[in-house]
Amino acid sequence: MFKPVFVFLSLFFSFFVFAETNVYKISMMGVEIGKSTETWSENRASDGSCELTLHSVSEMSLARGVDAMTISSDTTLSADCRTLEPRRIKGTTSEGGAKILFEGENSNGVFKTKMTKNGNSELSSFPLNKNAVFFGMIFRKLNENEFLKGGKTSIISEESLTESEVSYSAQKNADGTLSVTLVFQGIPIKYTLSGRTVQRSEIQNGLIVYTLASLPETKTAPAAGSTDILQNTKLVNSGIPVKSPRKARNTTFQIENAGFSSIPETCFQKKVSGNTLFASSDAAQCRTRPAPEDTMSNIIEDSSNPEIIRAAQKIVLGAPNQHEMVKRIAKFVYKHISNKNYLHGNMSASEVLRSKSGDCTEHSALFAALARAAGIPVKMVYGVVMNQNGEFFFHNWNEAFADGKWIPIDATFNMDHADSARITLSYGGSDSKSREQVSLSVLRFLSNTEIFVRGFSYEK
Repeated sequence: MFKPVFVFLSLFFSFFVFAETNVYKISMMGVEIGKSTETWSENRASDGSCELTLHSVSEMSLARGVDAMTISSDTTLSADCRTLEPRRIKGTTSEGGAKILFEGENSNGVFKTKMTKNGNSELSSFPLNKNAVFFGMIFRKLNENEFLKGGKTSIISEESLTESEVSYSAQKNADGTLSVTLVFQGIPIKYTLSGRTVQRSEIQNGLIVYTLASLPETKTAPAAGSTDILQNTKLVNSGIPVKSPRKARNTTFQIENAGFSSIPETCFQKKVSGNTLFASSDAAQCRTRPAPEDTMSNIIEDSSNPEIIRAAQKIVLGAPNQHEMVKRIAKFVYKHISNKNYLHGNMSASEVLRSKSGDCTEHSALFAALARAAGIPVKMVYGVVMNQNGEFFFHNWNEAFADGKWIPIDATFNMDHADSARITLSYGGSDSKSREQVSLSVLRFLSNTEIFVRGFSYEK
């Protein structure tokens, strides 16, 4: 836990002005899963400027089936005391793998960022909107009247280190607190404020809730929810049963209340009428050219890693064509990851190669890196997949461009040609912004969604 530090005049002429520490309990569906500590402080440097700093440390244990993944983060934000103009961000995050280190700095109105994992770095920069604020500082920048009036403002996301826009609205409660709703990329987040202090925040109807630990305890019934993220986010087929989904060649879905318009059309799924989606595993007509990011190494699919390159060369040696190379790589990944589990969240492909551990995300990252190292363009695909019980779970798979056409690959299930009992929600890119968009597309799809299978056919 971060504790306030008593600071005195030093050789650098900095001195302590103000500090405030808030501790939050983190819960999922009513069950406590972790804690977050925020420390605010104001300091003056030798140049006389005042700097507002927010240091946040959090850790939670997220159940995923029989496994539990520990998610931890340590972030420091610095901004101008008066205008809240962002100055710097620095921190680390870990989800069962090597830490991701991130930093950013405002340099004359241009925000320059860097993310590093396993020695690989990702650099970016963007012009900073003059009214921009760190997301975590928005309640210090805007006052009660501004929230009640409603509007929009630019924010820097601490997760992706990119600038975006949020809209906000609020209402005053009888006890003097303020109920504020921020809408970020289509995701509503609800807050309860007392002055400028957040007492409570909630996303997806109680899926994740932060509650100020110093609030008086209220007597409530024992929590009946589950801390298993897999169970809390699964969807159930309310239509025709599909006994062997891994053999499905064509599937017709009706999707209700999911923001249907945000679901992408791809080579393997098309919107046919109303809220109806037709999915196919047929790659015969899927010949669109690869995008640059389909061939690039990044901090997760690190295809430029020497270990990945050596492994790829060994796997595809002597293969007569790219399709055979893809088959060999998919088979290798399935067998190589011998410890199938849900313990990790942001492992790079080279980490997976060494640890032989992971779930669908690790299978997909390793497949993508090996294939790209072998000269085969690959997409990271995120969506939902149906199991034989008619349940849809969030899933990660690939599309590989081999011998002039795209082929759906699911190394998690040892499939070098994946089935159609799945819905694509997003494609992963090569940077932090695209990875954040994946998470947001999943959250949007969760909102009061119902899925009906209206028809299907099996492979011949």
